Amino acid sequence: MDSLELLRKLVSINSVFPNERELAEFLVGELERCGFDVSLQKFGDGRVNVLASRGSRGKPILLYAHMDTVPAYGYEQTGRNPLVLEEKEGRLYGLGAYDMKAGIAAILKAVENTSNDRAIKIMFVSDEEADSQGCYEVTKTDFLKDVEFAISTEIADIRGNREMDGRTRTLVMGRRGRVQYEIEVHGKSYHAARIENGVSAITEASKIAIEIERMNPELPKHPQLSQGNQFVRRIFSESVSLSVPDKAILLVDRHLVLPETAESARVEIERRINQMYDDGRLLDFGRRATVRIKPREVPYLMPYEIPQDNIYVQRLALTIKDQLGIDARYDYGMSVADDNFLAMSGLSVLVYGPVGSGEHSANEWVSKKSYFEISDVLRKFVEG
Repeated sequence: MDSLELLRKLVSINSVFPNERELAEFLVGELERCGFDVSLQKFGDGRVNVLASRGSRGKPILLYAHMDTVPAYGYEQTGRNPLVLEEKEGRLYGLGAYDMKAGIAAILKAVENTSNDRAIKIMFVSDEEADSQGCYEVTKTDFLKDVEFAISTEIADIRGNREMDGRTRTLVMGRRGRVQYEIEVHGKSYHAARIENGVSAITEASKIAIEIERMNPELPKHPQLSQGNQFVRRIFSESVSLSVPDKAILLVDRHLVLPETAESARVEIERRINQMYDDGRLLDFGRRATVRIKPREVPYLMPYEIPQDNIYVQRLALTIKDQLGIDARYDYGMSVADDNFLAMSGLSVLVYGPVGSGEHSANEWVSKKSYFEISDVLRKFVEG
């Protein structure tokens, strides 16, 4: 099928997480048709990744994309079917068209007709839109151990105008990281008829929540990755009787930049809270708030960058120049993706994705021209 029909087919297959299997089975057939040895890696409750290899010349180049999409947010208000690709003025609309089924399709078309024996590996994974469990499961195997360089066709959530001149020229050279913290705030319980004798943990937690966001202008900066940020995404506390609540939990989400780590940022938050106690802005009665990294099965994603003088970066930039007649543009991702996991596993990884916008909304679209361009550039790069 041609490029447009392929993307139309991919969009028509519902792969809202955690239901990626039907799409995975379709992709297995497409990759086998292109001469790849393909396997399904199973994990979790019926989840799968698609892992494929072809060729023997040189160390493998990895091509990456994720299969899952978010739910069809807002489509009921538009009257449009999220699983039907619609074209309007050069834009292709549909659930996952931009994030990131055009990236999957571009990879498939790039490797469809290449004639050399260049070693290539492809991974189409599940769960990127949730906790990146799929990519994490791959990093625990030997699949990536011989990979020399990785290209992700993920969306480019960069700082500036993603549309630019509509041409597929942006290379994302790194991303910020992300971690979550739980802050346990203590109060002093007392009968609510005499609240003056108690200390409300909710009131104290509210002071900390305001201070957390006040910290943003002071957080570490990086010349490429911009500046970290943080916000409070949840406050939980309750009293089961007519009593002043004596405990509250804040959940804080933070973007990291190099050279920050999850622990260094935790210490920074804890230091600021202790300063509030020392200044008298929080009531200190012997039980200060504590900050811990919120436990989760999948490791948090750490920030990364790769140098512009990397030989494969330069090759891809030259291919863009040769194929499209424009200079590559270097930029950096504002949020996290599976690309972070690939970098954490020791790979040099860059993002080269199509132009588009509206991800996670009913107005999601990808540029038809850009989708075709990325396929052509990747095909030429693989042949080189």
